[in-house]
Amino acid sequence: MDEAWTKQVDASLDGVAGKELQRLVDLPTRRAFGAFFTGSTLAERLLAGQNFGKDAFIYDPTVGAADLLLAAARRLPLGKSLRETLVQWGQCLAGTDLQQEFIDAARLRLALLARLRHGDGQKIPSGLASYFPHLRRADGLEQKQLIARTTHLLMNPPYGLTPAPEGCTWAGGRVSEAALFIVHALELAKPGTHLLAILPDVLRSGSFQHHWRERVSDLAEVNLVERYGIFDDIADVDVFLLNACRRADKDKSIHRRWPSAEKTGASTIADHFDVHVGRVVPHRDKETGPLCRYIHPRNIPVWEEVSSVSEKRRHPLAYQPPFVVLRRTSRPGHPYRAAATVILGNGPVAVENHLIVCLPRDKSPDTCRDLMAELHTQRVNDFLDQRICCRHLTVGAVKEIPISI
Repeated sequence: MDEAWTKQVDASLDGVAGKELQRLVDLPTRRAFGAFFTGSTLAERLLAGQNFGKDAFIYDPTVGAADLLLAAARRLPLGKSLRETLVQWGQCLAGTDLQQEFIDAARLRLALLARLRHGDGQKIPSGLASYFPHLRRADGLEQKQLIARTTHLLMNPPYGLTPAPEGCTWAGGRVSEAALFIVHALELAKPGTHLLAILPDVLRSGSFQHHWRERVSDLAEVNLVERYGIFDDIADVDVFLLNACRRADKDKSIHRRWPSAEKTGASTIADHFDVHVGRVVPHRDKETGPLCRYIHPRNIPVWEEVSSVSEKRRHPLAYQPPFVVLRRTSRPGHPYRAAATVILGNGPVAVENHLIVCLPRDKSPDTCRDLMAELHTQRVNDFLDQRICCRHLTVGAVKEIPISI
């Protein structure tokens, strides 16, 4: 086989689709629609250790350019000829997407992989649509028959937000499209269906996603929840890998639910402090109530004690010092994930919602000082890097921080 052709095919199967998407569609649009191609490294990580039997039917409801199906196809046997391989793969690989261009690219990339694996220079036949009848333009949320037939669901669903559908029991308001895809697919899947998914880390670690995690646990045995990190340098979204298996609805036996945070036996912030998000939503809340000191991330220094603040505003919900505030904006790689300030002084303080408030139950300034000292450690950084990868701290994550007060 020609070496130059092989190099071009290797590039087409690893990264070119994502780079073309980056070239043709600007980042804000890709983020708005949650459109990011997986890439071979992440796809291989998701499917590590997977083997597919002769009866496997593998479906990706948001197939894109087929990065996940390519990883699956690398684990499928070859036929005696390229045409026989394409027929065999076409009977067990399925994918849908709203964009026909992605479907066309998916078929071609699968055919290129088959030819590359044969290694004998056979010509790719025309009419690839006939070889891959289950790769088609469609809405993955509406494919009840395909999902019901599936043995393995591979998913890297959109990461955007959408209104929760009517009758949704585990979420309200705006909800992650990825969360909807996972629950909907599990609800339609038959018992024993394996789900392998790449999902935004906020679903793993966010406080408001607790009901989603409970719903997934009701539907499936949760075999693996693995923090991965940054999806890629362009998407700049933290993700995790989920491996689950649909269980029978009538199965009331003990089953593997979503893993809870490890209990270390150590004392946590929640044992000594009441934790809240600041109540002031700037530019939205009306100025009513008593006039009081007002703090936000821009007018208080980090790792210091603050007794006086010149800025004031009216707000009906304020906190009485002493207390500690943490900046909600936080991500792996920051020098300190839980950047803190001790708030002292007389009179209530209004706190912006970009800060998290830790109120000591013993009402002691020294307890606040001890907490700030503990937050200023690598030990707390390491804990939060494992506990939460998304770009802001949550009340749930802060409550779980181990301390030695």
